[in-house]
Amino acid sequence: MGTRVRIRLKFNPALVRPALAPGDRRLWLFSALALRRQEEAVPIWNFEIYWKRLALGGAALAAAGYLGAVTALWLWLDRVPQNQVTWATIALAPVRWEQFREQRGDTAIALALERLRQRDYAEAHYGLRVGLARSPGHVPGRIALARLLNGSDPAQALAVLEAGLAHTPEDPVLLRALFGLYRVQQAGGRALEKTAGLLGRRPPLSPAAHRLVVVARANSLIDAGDLAGAEKALREAPPATDPRDGAALDLLHAETLVRLGRGSEARELLAGLEKTGPVSMELCRLHAELAIAEGSEPALEGALRRMKVAANGQPQAHLYAFQAWHRMKRPTYRERAELEFYRGFGGNDSALQLFAASAANLGLPDVVQRAQNVAAASGLSPFAFRVHLTELALRRGEFDEALRLLGSWERQIDTLKPLQRFYPEFIGRLARASVAGEAQQADTLAAPFGHLRGRASVGMYRLAAEVLERSGQPDGARQVVQLGLRSYPWSDPLLAFDQRLAQRAEATRISAAKTGADRVAAAAPRTAEEALRQLDALLAAGEFTKARTLLRSLRETPPGWLPSVDPELALREIRFAVLTLDPFGARAALRTHLERRPGEEDALRLARLAESLQKSGRSAEARLVHDEVAARHGGAPAVVQALASLALPDDLAGVVATQAAALAAIDRALAGRQPAEALRIHERLEQRPPAWRGAAGAELEVREVRMRLALDQRPHALAVWKDLVLRPGPSRAAAFKFVRDLLASGEEEQARLLAREVVRLLPGDPAAAKLQQEAEAPRPVD
Repeated sequence: MGTRVRIRLKFNPALVRPALAPGDRRLWLFSALALRRQEEAVPIWNFEIYWKRLALGGAALAAAGYLGAVTALWLWLDRVPQNQVTWATIALAPVRWEQFREQRGDTAIALALERLRQRDYAEAHYGLRVGLARSPGHVPGRIALARLLNGSDPAQALAVLEAGLAHTPEDPVLLRALFGLYRVQQAGGRALEKTAGLLGRRPPLSPAAHRLVVVARANSLIDAGDLAGAEKALREAPPATDPRDGAALDLLHAETLVRLGRGSEARELLAGLEKTGPVSMELCRLHAELAIAEGSEPALEGALRRMKVAANGQPQAHLYAFQAWHRMKRPTYRERAELEFYRGFGGNDSALQLFAASAANLGLPDVVQRAQNVAAASGLSPFAFRVHLTELALRRGEFDEALRLLGSWERQIDTLKPLQRFYPEFIGRLARASVAGEAQQADTLAAPFGHLRGRASVGMYRLAAEVLERSGQPDGARQVVQLGLRSYPWSDPLLAFDQRLAQRAEATRISAAKTGADRVAAAAPRTAEEALRQLDALLAAGEFTKARTLLRSLRETPPGWLPSVDPELALREIRFAVLTLDPFGARAALRTHLERRPGEEDALRLARLAESLQKSGRSAEARLVHDEVAARHGGAPAVVQALASLALPDDLAGVVATQAAALAAIDRALAGRQPAEALRIHERLEQRPPAWRGAAGAELEVREVRMRLALDQRPHALAVWKDLVLRPGPSRAAAFKFVRDLLASGEEEQARLLAREVVRLLPGDPAAAKLQQEAEAPRPVD
C-alpha cells in the first residue's frame, strides 16, 4: 500500500504574520501562504492562506503590471514623432475607449500629412482613410483627403466632404471647402439641398455657421437665377460679429440688389461700406456693375478709375474695364480700354494670354487676333492665341476654319510640358471630331477625359458636347456628357444637357425615317459626274463639313448611279479621311479600305492619291498613304513603280539604324503625344528587323504597350504586357519600372490598369501588391 497523506486548508484573515516558534519548520511562500508538515500516524500537510495579504499583494502586482504595460505601449506609440496619444489616454482606455481611438486616428492623419508633403501618395491616402475612420471629426485630414481624391475622382472627393457634416457641421473650414467644391463642380442643386438641411437642423447652427451657410445658399440661388430668393436669404442672415464677415455679406447683398435693379438700396449699402473700410477692388467693381445697370458712362468711368488705383498695377482692373465697356455696348470705349491694356501689359505673356482668354469667352476673335499680333511684336509665342482662335471657331460652328487653324499649331504641342498639353490636345481632338464626324474620333476625344478626369472641368465637357451636337453627332455628345457625369454626378449643366440629349434622341427616333429620307433626297446630286465634281471642289476648298454631309447622304440613301462610280467615291472618302483624321484614324481608314478593296487597281488609285497629296504640299499625308499601300501591295510591280515615282525618301532609314536612335525616336513620338508615329517606327522594326532587334526586346515591348494604350488598342497592349510580366528578370523589372514611370508622368489611369493586370498575373506576389497600392493611390491636382 502507498503512503497516505492528509491535507488541511485554512484561511487566515490576519494581515500580520505571527512569529514562528523555535524549530517550527513551516515554509512561507510570498508572505501570504504557509505550508507545514505535521508528523502523525498519517502525515498531515497544513496549508494556511493569509487571504487579505494575498489579495493586497495580487492587486499591487496587477497594478504594477498594468502600469508597466501602459508605459510600454505608450513608449512604442511615441516612437513616431507625430504621436497624439498620451500616457493618460492609454491608462484610461478601458473607460474612455473613444478618446483613445480618436487620438490614434489623429496620429494616423498627422503621419499621412507628413507623407503627403513627401509626395508618398499611396501611404498618405491609406493613412488619411484609416485616420478618418477612427477620428471622423478631424477637419484638416478630411480636407486633405478630398484634395487628394479630387484629381482622380471628384465625385468621391465631394462625398468625403459631405460625410464630414455628420461630425462637424459647424466647422467653418469644412463648410467653405464643401461649398467651394459645389461651385467648382457647378452643383448648385446639390448645394441648395444641403444648405436647406443645415438651416433646418436641430439643434440649430451657431450664428457664425448659420451665416456662412446662408451666404453659400445665396450664391447658389444667384447662380440658379433666383435673385429674389437670394436677396431674401441675405436679408434674414444673422448679423456678423466680425467686421470682415459683415463687409463680405453686405457686398454680396449689394450685388444681388444691383442685379435685381434696386440701385438705390445697393447704393446705400455701398456708401456704408465706404465709410467703414478702405476702398477695395470688389467695392469698385460693384460701383461699376451699378453704373452698367443704369447705363451711366461717367459713373462707370469713375468706378474704373478707382479700381485701377486699388489694383496697384495688376492687370485685373484693366481687363475688367475692357469687359465692362463690352457689356455696356460701347465699342469706342472698349477699344480704348484694349489699347490701354496693350500699352500697360503688351510685354507680359501671362497678362496677354489672360486677356485673350477673356476675349474668347466674349466671342471676339478679332480681339484675340490683335492680342496675338501684340504678343508676336513683343517676341512672345503665338501658340496660346492660336488655340483660343481655334476654340472660338468651334464655338461659332466654323468647323472647317477650326481644322485649318489647327494645322498652324498642332505640331507645337510636343514642346509643352505633359500637364500643359491637355487643353490644346483637347481642342485639337475636338476640331478633328467635329469635322470627321466618326464614332472613332468621338472615342479619341473622350480618351483624355478618362485619363485625367478631375483635371477636366465641367466647362470642357460642356464645350465638347455642344460642339459634337452642333456638328451633327448627338451620340458622341451623349457619350461625353455621360463621361462627365461619372466625375461630376451633381453638375446641373451636365444633368440638363443629358436630359435634353435624351429627349432629342427619342424625338429623332420617332421621326427619323421620314425626315431623314426627305432631307437626303433633296440634297443628293442628280448625276455621278456632278457628285464627283462637287466632292472634288469641296475637298480642294477645304470645306470638309459640306463634303462629309454629301458623302454621308450618298451612302445613307444611295442613288441608282452609285455602283458605277463606287471605286471613285471610295477614293474620295479616303482622301477626306486622310485630310481630316489624326494619323492613327487615317491609317485605320486606309487599312479598312485596303481590306475591302484588295485589288491592284485600287492600290494604284491610292498611289495616285498619294501623288496628288504630295503635289498639294501634304507630304506627311502622302507618306502615310505610301506606307500603307507598300505594306499591302509591296510585291506588285505596277504598284512598286507607281510608288517609286513619288520619290518619297525613306525617312526611317536613319531612325532604325541603331538601337539608341530607334528608341529615342519612339520616345520622342510618345512624349509628343504622337503614338501613331511611334507605332509606324515599331512596325518598321517588326517588318524588317535590324540586327540589334533581339537585344532590345523588353524595351521595345514596354514602348509597344504604351503606344497601344495611347491608340486605345487595349487587348493588343495587354497581350504584350502579359508576356513581359510573366518573364522574370529584366523583362519583369522593366514592366514594374514602366508602371512607376506612368505614375510619375501623371498617367494614373493607364498605370492602374497595368498594375491590376500584374496582380492578376502574379497572385500573392508582394512586389505586385505593393505596385498596385502605389498605382491605386490618388494624386492631388497640381
